[in-house]
Amino acid sequence: MDPSPSRRMRWAVGGALILALLAIVLGGVFTVVISLFTGQLAPDAGWADWVRVLWPAILVWGLGALPFGAALGFFASLIWREV
Repeated sequence: MDPSPSRRMRWAVGGALILALLAIVLGGVFTVVISLFTGQLAPDAGWADWVRVLWPAILVWGLGALPFGAALGFFASLIWREV
């Protein structure tokens, strides 16, 4: 049975948002750990330094995950049936 277009769109948007949020959290943690170990960010740095390091990383990780999450959500809507 072919899912309706609204269901495919709903799953695509949901998948995109879920994967983007997951990528933001894990990418942020990854960026902080790497920044601390490479000395790019000191543990006692001010909030402006944290924002300078984290903001571009969050944007890149989140925006990069959006199309992949949408594709995964779209294909998941084709596989799983609503109960």
